[in-house]
Amino acid sequence: MTRLPSSDAFRDARDSSALRALRAAGLALAVATALAGCGGGSVDVTPDPATQPVTFAGAVTKGPVSGARVCASWLVDGAVDAATTTCTDSGADGAYALTMPRRAALLLVEATQGAYADEADPGVRVPLSRLRGALAFDGPESRRDLQVSALTELAVVRAQALGGLRAEPLAAAKAEVERSFGVTGIERIRPADLTQPQVSGLDATTRYGLVNAGVRGWMAERGRPAAALDAALAELAARMAAGTLHEELVAFRAGIRRVIVANPGSGLASNASAWSQAIGLDFGRPPPTPVTPALVEAAGSLRYAVPWANPALAQLTGGAPLACVTNVPAGTAEDAVRAAAAATVAPFGQTAATLLPVAACLGSGTAFTIDFPSGRVVSGDRG
Repeated sequence: MTRLPSSDAFRDARDSSALRALRAAGLALAVATALAGCGGGSVDVTPDPATQPVTFAGAVTKGPVSGARVCASWLVDGAVDAATTTCTDSGADGAYALTMPRRAALLLVEATQGAYADEADPGVRVPLSRLRGALAFDGPESRRDLQVSALTELAVVRAQALGGLRAEPLAAAKAEVERSFGVTGIERIRPADLTQPQVSGLDATTRYGLVNAGVRGWMAERGRPAAALDAALAELAARMAAGTLHEELVAFRAGIRRVIVANPGSGLASNASAWSQAIGLDFGRPPPTPVTPALVEAAGSLRYAVPWANPALAQLTGGAPLACVTNVPAGTAEDAVRAAAAATVAPFGQTAATLLPVAACLGSGTAFTIDFPSGRVVSGDRG
């Protein structure tokens, strides 16, 4: 026969359960009181921004580079910290995004491989060797733009020459590139793709796109193949360092027009001459006054000034643009001089007009000089 617990046992068990319930209620009350004292019934846990990762995003553009391998790394004393390297592939439009552990340091993004449309020869795909971009980061943002283009690569190359990939040399290099090429925000603004039909207005995005694509146009003007981008950018960087970038001014502007004309669907081709001039490239170096040709004139030679017949261009430059032709042997027919000038201004869509006196060339601020015997541009002003 099973023996039931005594009434005393039932009472003890009941009291024990009641005590546990009371203790639990007291604990709940204490927690609720503490929360109420903090101003709410829930705990607001906010992550410390200083410990959160940060995303860097942009596009690899030399024409949009699809399928590029894009790797970001933090730099320590100018060198890559390989332990922080993170990689991804760019999309069809060149876009990429990489999330990095947060640091107050310099970030380097390097794009290799992939391919882009040749801006000067539509339909041709050009393999990418390398383009880089860099920025100094020390902020609360969770996301930052970092574009990668021909101009950001130039800034990286110049920073290395100015003291290495550190904050001060990089800032100086970016300022030099932006001043020389007449653009702003090369790490923030995505350059326009000139092969697309929606490109028409001359805003900061289009201006950047014109110069970025103009590198390829300049290469074409100089007879360099599209695949020689590394060598071309190295030459531009060397010219910047030597102070001789202005010697490429006319060819660079002609290269911009070449790209515009090669992409008639972009909306810029209808006014190619004006666009190539309106960006106002002077490579950061104002011309001397008066304008002095780089070559010394031979004894008995003549100089002619040939105005371009384009009122719209004259309005843009604030006066009649001139082609100054120097080292012309005495007795040379004026038609021959005019033809030499016309051959040089033709890439700008201009025609040469009546010859002017020599004095019109000096200090005009709107001229470039052509060496008559060679046909070579020997000094540049704004033309």
